[in-house]
Amino acid sequence: MPLIQALYVHLPFCHRICPFCAFAVHGNRPALHTAYLGALQQEIRLLGAAHSSAAYASSSQASSVQAIASIYIGGGTPSTLSLPLLARLFDTLRTAFAIAPDAQWSFELNPEDVSAAYLNGLHELGVSRLSLGLQSLDDGALRALGRNNTAASGRTALDLLRDGPIDEYNVDLLLGAPGIPLSVFHADVEAMATRGPPHLSLYALDVEPGTLFARDAAIVAATAAARDAQAEALLWAAGRLTAAGYRHYEVSNFCRPGHEGRQNLLVWDGADYLGMGMGAHSHVNGERWWNERHLRAYQRTLAAGRLPITARERLTPVQQVNEMMMLALRRAEGLDVLAWESAGGVWDEHRQNLTRRLIAQGQARLEGTRLALTETGLLLADGITEALMLAG
Repeated sequence: MPLIQALYVHLPFCHRICPFCAFAVHGNRPALHTAYLGALQQEIRLLGAAHSSAAYASSSQASSVQAIASIYIGGGTPSTLSLPLLARLFDTLRTAFAIAPDAQWSFELNPEDVSAAYLNGLHELGVSRLSLGLQSLDDGALRALGRNNTAASGRTALDLLRDGPIDEYNVDLLLGAPGIPLSVFHADVEAMATRGPPHLSLYALDVEPGTLFARDAAIVAATAAARDAQAEALLWAAGRLTAAGYRHYEVSNFCRPGHEGRQNLLVWDGADYLGMGMGAHSHVNGERWWNERHLRAYQRTLAAGRLPITARERLTPVQQVNEMMMLALRRAEGLDVLAWESAGGVWDEHRQNLTRRLIAQGQARLEGTRLALTETGLLLADGITEALMLAG
């Protein structure tokens, strides 16, 4: 049986659906919470019975069983749910899966939901890491992004996280709010460098198909035209945060030493994980599958006793080595070329020549057998990886 190392749990409700969001989300109506949670608990039990090492935990094989190391509660906006409902969810997870005593329990929340009482309640439930969807500390940028919070509530939330019972937390910043100058992003980064949260995630706005922003031709055109300027802003941010003591350990992620997100590391290392909830994805033993994205269909399927899987994909050997490369080149450590060849990759003359060009252009470095991208190269990681991938 494959050893599942991480769980992702999707809570889809949002106070307001952001116009740039392409995730499986639903407008927040507390009357829907209990029914969704019931369906989610059913899915957790079904997946636990099919995949969990919990069945072996009391057997003679227990010493060889690897318990879950990371649970990530994402969305949507998980903080729309009350603490009693979250307690039911956490109890179901602990019953269905063998979870390590030192597992990292991560939980996403938005500024408008942060209070001392809520943080204390999350801590009592076992949450050990938070991720705050801040996006910006500028009211104009927040309005342009369709956010529900204000700059003032964002600052209050940051203060509460800093002084709260959960030491590990991440803050999300988003660059590229329509019509907002880059100086706002610079100010947001400066504020974070001064405040010093343990972890930061920086993203540039990407207009995804099916979102409200994608229907606005002016926003689509402006976002495309701003790519070079945004790349320069991200390069500046990387330098500023590095100078402030942060480690740029993945394309979008910065942390103070020792504060990396465990879920991130496991997924980038190719660990098997299970996703639960609307639209959640799973990857186990070279197979990927994903769930129904619509609330009622998700609930109906589980009420009938079936998993809400809408499609499966068995990765080919070429897809697996390409994914290994893609995940490795997003990280500061880069790709171990010999390990990649052992997994089925081919480091031929074409890739050697391309690597030499990347090094000459200051986009990559080769240390022994490990190829890593520079700060400039990380901004171009998708294109570089595509050029190095195997065909087929």
